[in-house]
Amino acid sequence: MKQNNCFIYTSKLSQSNRKSIKDSCVQKQHNDLFITFSQSDSFEKVEADFNNIPGNSSTLYKFKKKFFSSLISFVSVIVILFALLSVSIYEDLFKKILFEFPFEWSLNDGISLFFILIFIFGLLMMPSILDGESNEFRSMIYTWFNKDAKKVKRLKLAIENFDKKCTIHLFNFDLVNSEHWLWKILFKVIVNKFHTVKIYVRNDQLQNTLNKLKEFDLLNIEVEKDKKELNKVQTEVIFSQKEKKLNSLLQLCSTKIINDDKPKEFISLELFEFCGNSFIKQEEQSNQLIFGFQNFINRGFYDFNLLKQEKSLQLCFSSAYSFEDLKEDEKRLAFYLRNHIEQCVKTFENPISLLVLYYYVKNIVLDEKRLILIIERLILTISAKQQYELVSQYWFNIAGEMFDCSEIENFDKNEKSFYRKVSVEALVTLSGLFERNGFFNQAILINKYLYELNPNKYAVNICSLYERMGEFELALSSLPKQENLSHDEKPSDTQIRFLQRKSWIIVSQRNLELKDDGLKALDEMSSLLSNHNDDNEPIWLWHYYNIKANYEEWNENYDCAVKNYEKCLSIPTLGSFEYGATFVNMAIAYRFKFIQNEFKSIEFINKAISLGNIGMNLKKSVGDRDEMPIVIHNQVLNILYKLLVDKFDEKLCLNAFELSCEAIDILDTTASKKRLGMLLIENYISAYLLKKDNINTCNKLKAHIDLVDENELKQLLNVYKQFRKTNKITHLDYLDVKL
Repeated sequence: MKQNNCFIYTSKLSQSNRKSIKDSCVQKQHNDLFITFSQSDSFEKVEADFNNIPGNSSTLYKFKKKFFSSLISFVSVIVILFALLSVSIYEDLFKKILFEFPFEWSLNDGISLFFILIFIFGLLMMPSILDGESNEFRSMIYTWFNKDAKKVKRLKLAIENFDKKCTIHLFNFDLVNSEHWLWKILFKVIVNKFHTVKIYVRNDQLQNTLNKLKEFDLLNIEVEKDKKELNKVQTEVIFSQKEKKLNSLLQLCSTKIINDDKPKEFISLELFEFCGNSFIKQEEQSNQLIFGFQNFINRGFYDFNLLKQEKSLQLCFSSAYSFEDLKEDEKRLAFYLRNHIEQCVKTFENPISLLVLYYYVKNIVLDEKRLILIIERLILTISAKQQYELVSQYWFNIAGEMFDCSEIENFDKNEKSFYRKVSVEALVTLSGLFERNGFFNQAILINKYLYELNPNKYAVNICSLYERMGEFELALSSLPKQENLSHDEKPSDTQIRFLQRKSWIIVSQRNLELKDDGLKALDEMSSLLSNHNDDNEPIWLWHYYNIKANYEEWNENYDCAVKNYEKCLSIPTLGSFEYGATFVNMAIAYRFKFIQNEFKSIEFINKAISLGNIGMNLKKSVGDRDEMPIVIHNQVLNILYKLLVDKFDEKLCLNAFELSCEAIDILDTTASKKRLGMLLIENYISAYLLKKDNINTCNKLKAHIDLVDENELKQLLNVYKQFRKTNKITHLDYLDVKL
């Protein structure tokens, strides 16, 4: 049994003195020898480093190595020559005895017999020599022919000058199996030489190391699990190749991607394992992981001192962690995640995972709906896991502050806001998160945005928020004057659509005979929307306020019409189709106000052009070819009315001409005649003002004029009369006869 002690330490890898791969793997401090293995180290490097440390003469070692090597070679040659000589002498003497006997015995014959007897004696004693008690001769011969034995002998020579009482510290020996030269050669030499050996291993490799040590028949093996220290681990040296890859992936799966200089960089273990199982293995199928992801995380905590945990789902890097430049890897991972957004959203339950996912894909996703999936899931998981501080730390960098839905003039600035695109459920949850973080004003704005869906419910929420702010007067004034709760059930979609269609058709055709029926249907629709306690569907409210605004226009109450259109714009979670139509309709209302004021208030027609442009762009963004000719017709008409009373603007007039041409082409493509008469007269007027050839348009209008319905003809002739009256265009006989 070997007279030495071996101590195994966990959570102490940071005690290694080796700083980089290029440094010596063997370092001496006082009476302690530190040996730190890296997977890139070779036996020759270890041997060379042993002989270059302070206190061990490299020159003396080289001399010894060369001397003993030469001596062994010289002795080997002498023995072989002596054997060859003995065989030759034996052959000559045997021939002489066999063929010349009797013969005269001479001195030379005696010398020959002496050599032969020594050779025979050597052959007879060879088995005993090889099986001798210490086996020195056999070992010497063995070292001549066995490579590992040569290495052992060289290492013994390298450590010969070290004191046996020197304490040996071994790091990273747990990275290799028992067949590696590190165990078969280096460790074997060390335990035969030194009395005290300390091995520093990873927690999960403790049992494997114990099993390896049992093969060496050591006197005493002790395990000491020290408390974690805050010393920084030199990861370049300590990490295996697998650990280096996983460490880089761990950084990629953290909020480091956000680059917002937060004091803490949170890590998503969900994303880490998801990418490790898929992304890494796809990249390197032939090089499978030798241990699990959880093992690496445990090592990060207990062995490398790189990670810390503050809450159940909030894992972050410690101050000892060193970040790498992984820009190229970030790009590759971003495209991988973009292709798996739906799977990630369905799987992830940690808001950190969704936060990191969003920042990876936000600039490379073409369909914004996929981003909305991430945002909505992020809101819900923050609430479910009660990680409220993430809102104050990250939310406003993603979505900005909540807008005021009453400021309709800023719609074009916030039309792409996430607040307009996420679901009502997500908005309600987000309001609660704002409240938890003390962002009461933001929560109030959300509840005002949702107010029309359920006035009773959201009025109470607004009241509660004002109370939390200490604004007691505002809290009381925000409540309804009386309780309007109902026991009725929420109406069905069919009920609402029936009343909506009926009232809309009547107001759309301006049928005076059915006007009262239309208003009655609208009132019944209002009653159904208000006599229940659930949230109304946004599209129901939009149709209601849009139809109501049209009835106000019919009654020439244009200010009331504008107010109802503003309510349409304040309804949440609608799309560009509905919002675009609202802007177009509001622009029409401002044009009617301009006409009602006898073309004197130029600000009204300017407002109409501005709103009409927003509506037209929103409609174009969804590819609405059905209503686009009507939308364009109204915008062109807005421009022409401005040109009627204001100084001529060639750029504006050219815009009207090009838009009317575009709308006419759409109608020709779809074989539709709806509003074709208005577009032809608008195209004719804009072309005339620009002094362009308009003969073809004039002929088309003449051919189509008898197909125009009464309402459209009335509007067409009114526009023609206004421009003819101011001598801006020439007379058209076929229109003059209809005036």
